[in-house]
Amino acid sequence: MGFFSLHKPLQYKYRYIYYDPKKEAQKEREQKMNDRPDEQDGGYKRIIQRGTFREMANQRRGERRSSVMSSNIRLVVIIVILLLVMYFLIS
Repeated sequence: MGFFSLHKPLQYKYRYIYYDPKKEAQKEREQKMNDRPDEQDGGYKRIIQRGTFREMANQRRGERRSSVMSSNIRLVVIIVILLLVMYFLIS
């Protein structure tokens, strides 16, 4: 019955010409992220959580205020000492 058999059309096999190594690396990183164990397994634990940046900013704001205050006090003390020295030199 070879007389009635029809030929199948050739399949189109597309070869990619453009290769993006950044995209390939990103896919590999995403695959590794998906393969990591969750927090319940005890292996991978997220460090950054919701609201962490705001808490850190508030802590640093307090530290900055204290450092600015101490530097201002130092500046005032130095100015007073310089004024006393100038007063004794002039008189």
